[in-house]
Amino acid sequence: MLLALAIAALPALAHARPRPVHIPAATLIAAAKAAPLKLIDSLQDHCDGTTVVGAWLTALTSREARRIDWTAGRCQLVNDLNPLDAGGDYCAMATVTLRHPKDSNDTPAIEIYLEDPKHGRIGPAYAFRAAFVTVDGMDYIRFRADFEAAWRERFPSSPPKPCEDE
Repeated sequence: MLLALAIAALPALAHARPRPVHIPAATLIAAAKAAPLKLIDSLQDHCDGTTVVGAWLTALTSREARRIDWTAGRCQLVNDLNPLDAGGDYCAMATVTLRHPKDSNDTPAIEIYLEDPKHGRIGPAYAFRAAFVTVDGMDYIRFRADFEAAWRERFPSSPPKPCEDE
């Protein structure tokens, strides 16, 4: 009887998700902040691709942000309708506290998706997602350049781009 139950459970186990490897939050955050933008730009080539995520976000938001708080863990900015937006167990999220928010829910957030660990080390960054109240209302943003454009549209006093794409 036990053998029959074990055999019946095999198909379910084959589809079971493996337990994630524990990677400390500080490690996930450090990996995301140190990732060059070109890793999260989804096959787009931008002139600032060697700039790291942490420096880019700080520079972009410097005039409007009171602070940026980083957290890490399972991806939160996900969309189950598109497999590319499903996220995973390894993400770092930056939440921007604005100096002058529109309301209490006006808290821009970006998330950097990180590849699963291999040999105990976190994989590289591979995707960017954001949730942000743009001039048109709340938006789910999949590309870093789109987030930057929406940020500059809402906050025209943002620092200028460090370079222009050709």
